[in-house]
Amino acid sequence: MVRLNEKAESDAVGALKRAAMKLFAERGVDGVTVREIASAAGQKNHGAVGYHFGSKAELIRALVVDGAQLIDARRQGELARFAADGGEPALEDVVGTLVYPSIGLAGPGEEEYYNRFVVLFAMAHRDQFMEALAGRWNTGFQACIKLLRGHMSHLPPRQQTERIVFIESYLGAVLAARETRLADDTRAHSIWSTTDVLDHLVHTICAIVKAP
Repeated sequence: MVRLNEKAESDAVGALKRAAMKLFAERGVDGVTVREIASAAGQKNHGAVGYHFGSKAELIRALVVDGAQLIDARRQGELARFAADGGEPALEDVVGTLVYPSIGLAGPGEEEYYNRFVVLFAMAHRDQFMEALAGRWNTGFQACIKLLRGHMSHLPPRQQTERIVFIESYLGAVLAARETRLADDTRAHSIWSTTDVLDHLVHTICAIVKAP
């Protein structure tokens, strides 16, 4: 399975991305300076972010796109499989295509940060987040949403849209919470460390879709 940081890039760029993602996930993009990113990445030159990315904003955009491309490719793979099978996919399969591709983005032995980072960034800077996606890197998500609407025929269009907004917020919040708990190695997290909790997340999102 392809993961973040597997594409060819310099050691310095990779280190800056990993350091920035961690800091942004923990403190939000507005709570981190480029000097702090460079220092956390082991760069003696505090202008390293500007040198390699041009600006902090461009570094943020690169991080959003890296994760979004990976998630979208996984979702597109699942959607292609549904199309090859023929017929409409089951609701649980559509919701699973929203959930599971966002898991396991980091490399082996690395901590997961992307969901926390992107949830905080999208809440504080929605316009910049959508601009980074550029209408290209969330096409799998949009295809899933279109399929979900097909399972909401019992609702008027406005309420369908409301449910989708609820689902998007719920999905991001739960995945970010899971990352946060699993990053805490001071104690066991029996609920969050099993795949059962992700299956349960799928079932509860399905319940939101089907609720009267």
